[in-house]
Amino acid sequence: MKIKAIYENNVLKPLGNLDLPNKALVSITIHESYSDLLEELGEPEAGEDIDAVLKDIRKKRYYD
Repeated sequence: MKIKAIYENNVLKPLGNLDLPNKALVSITIHESYSDLLEELGEPEAGEDIDAVLKDIRKKRYYD
């Protein structure tokens, strides 16, 4: 199962119904960067540093 959640006040809050029994034990993996995720999944490395590319894109102003 893959879900999205928001982290707020030291609590991860799922954005949807998890359909799990009460007190179910779960394991959570948090990736701080896309590159970390690709490394864990065993994908081949990109020709560019994806984190640097995304950082650069976020800085650009597409609308004024």
